[in-house]
Amino acid sequence: MGLKFRRALELTRTLPPQRLLGRGAAWADRAVRRRWRNGRDHLFGTEISDAQLRSALRPGLGGESGLLEFLRSGKAPAFFVTPRNAGAIVSRLERHCPGAAALSVSAADQVCAHVFDLLGSGPVALGRAIDWHVDFKSGHRYDPRVYHTDVSPAPHPGGYDIKVPWELSRCQHFAWLGQAYWRTGDEKYPREFVAQVTDWIAANPPAFGVNWACTMDVAIRAVNWLWGYHFFLGHSAAITDGFLLAFNKSLLAHGRHILRNLERSGGFTNNHYLSDLVGLAYLGLMCPQFREAAKWRELGLRELWREMSGQVYADGADFESSISYHRLAAELFLSTILLCRLHGAAVPADAMARLEKMLEFAMHYTRPDGATPLFGDCDNGRLHRLKAWGTPEREWTDHRHLLAIGAVLFGRDDFGAAAGDQWEEALWLMGESAGRFKESLAERRVSAAAPGSRAFPDAGVYIMRGGDAYLAVDAGTNGQGGMGGHAHNDTLSFEFAFGGRPWVIDPGTYLYTADFEARNQFRSSRYHNVLVIDGQEINRFDGRNLFAMQEDARPVIHAWDPSQERDLLVASHRGYERLEPPGSVRRAFWFERPTGRLLVTDEAACAGRHAFACDLHLAPAAIEIEGHVAWIEQPGSEWRLAVCVLPPAGGVDLAVSAGWISPGYGTRTPGPVLHIGGEFEDRLSLACVLVPYRGPGRMPAGELHGIADRMIVNRRRESRS
Repeated sequence: MGLKFRRALELTRTLPPQRLLGRGAAWADRAVRRRWRNGRDHLFGTEISDAQLRSALRPGLGGESGLLEFLRSGKAPAFFVTPRNAGAIVSRLERHCPGAAALSVSAADQVCAHVFDLLGSGPVALGRAIDWHVDFKSGHRYDPRVYHTDVSPAPHPGGYDIKVPWELSRCQHFAWLGQAYWRTGDEKYPREFVAQVTDWIAANPPAFGVNWACTMDVAIRAVNWLWGYHFFLGHSAAITDGFLLAFNKSLLAHGRHILRNLERSGGFTNNHYLSDLVGLAYLGLMCPQFREAAKWRELGLRELWREMSGQVYADGADFESSISYHRLAAELFLSTILLCRLHGAAVPADAMARLEKMLEFAMHYTRPDGATPLFGDCDNGRLHRLKAWGTPEREWTDHRHLLAIGAVLFGRDDFGAAAGDQWEEALWLMGESAGRFKESLAERRVSAAAPGSRAFPDAGVYIMRGGDAYLAVDAGTNGQGGMGGHAHNDTLSFEFAFGGRPWVIDPGTYLYTADFEARNQFRSSRYHNVLVIDGQEINRFDGRNLFAMQEDARPVIHAWDPSQERDLLVASHRGYERLEPPGSVRRAFWFERPTGRLLVTDEAACAGRHAFACDLHLAPAAIEIEGHVAWIEQPGSEWRLAVCVLPPAGGVDLAVSAGWISPGYGTRTPGPVLHIGGEFEDRLSLACVLVPYRGPGRMPAGELHGIADRMIVNRRRESRS
């Protein structure tokens, strides 16, 4: 049974008849229009002719010659990088970001050699001629003659990844070519930009092939083409008149394709639609040579501000239940708002206020080591990549560039201090103002201070801090209005960090459609730090529908009580009420702020005898177990972690098993799992105490049990009062 058919069948079971008829009529209308466009485009072709380009130009330009004069006149719209500010930006980067130049030149040289490291591939040489249609990780090649609506990801069980050609054709590497050119003056970089764009256009006629199948990627590509182009225009002779005409034809095709294929099926929108709108806004603002630009700009910006209130909660968190997708959404909004400011385009005050909240969320979820928890999906999604990283995997978990940009935009010293050394992207986007703000922080000796504990109730994310200890709890819904497309079964899961390192972690995402089994494994309950009863998922999902899960858990917050000495969070979820007999789960986190010690208690009720498991996923470490205590040691750290389990009435087993850690999409490494499991009858009361300590070897068991007993007594005393 095909995925689309099964989705349609599910709709027939859940929607009322009137809405079902409406959906059916809309689907039929879209299908008819899709078939008509398919036939038309096959029959007449899709490349934009010289005459079509001329007719698309705004009045007064006077055809191709007028277009070329306009583009080269210096009267074109303002952009972040221009010939006038090249020297100042490069000088500023050398002063504020030492080492960045060598990294960007090295990255650009790899691009010139057609060596790409995307989605966990590691460096792969693609040869003299880039095949834009191939998943170079698996070797699968998409037929470039297939109409874009007929292109689809790998069916069950997977085997190849549609995201690989998409990611390559986002052309985010063009910024590195431009940065290297500004730093070296070497003409090989603009020549490579022109060669790749020219080759891409020839190999990807509009509307055909894998690289037109996802509108989001079309939009992101348009943004990155504009970035590359503005690094070279007015600098290099490689930007010939012939190239400019071909480039503008393709930009026109990109804008039209985005407008015709907006991703808002059935009224549902997410990060794909946001990306579509940003592509329209960029093209509308930066391409006034086209008659259609005003429509693109107006629609893109109007809908973008509307989507901000729909896709961003009042507490500032993105609605997709994913920290990584929050970063993508924040980039989409930030970049477009900064472009609007360059053009004097108004941005609504409520959009600015909500964007500031988004950055506050990012500041609070950032761990003391500068990385982020991996709640929900992570697919390495970015709008543009304006920094080349020496440690590529770090790019996907370090979101502090958002804070540097936000510090300048909102005048927030706390954002600027929390940004640490991540100022390179802010300098490319904001120029001198970013440099001045960073210097002002140093002159005023503003230092980063731990932002303190904070609740984000709409997202269901709770952050607790004490010293350099950090606890993040995911007590949120599935997101996306209950669809759960990018959520994991992590309700009441947590990450725990101290001593400058993460210890208890979320394992990440790994893959989407390339491996159905792995996708389902990494989003399952057992792959998160939660209590599991009888091996059942907290939220049910169809193993062949990789971007949805049922909203069974529906968490409830019973107490959130931060204080100077300790933070307390008590929450439950309803994920096991569907069992027969129904079950309930309640978890409490008691976090001692001065010591960084953590007590986690689980209470479950389910009539009869049942199995339970709570697997703690750990960063790479050595683990020793004796009785009900585990001692955990990470290489190179002076800190240790002791985990003491107070066994329930039916007893408990502790064991170490092998798991996986995926720090970024497409890559995974072995990671240890501390398995805590056993059986209970009717009721379960389980307590785990996590005690960070310095020094070699084991903390004496007697001392550890004394700490655990004291924390449990204090917790019980407080609950009675």
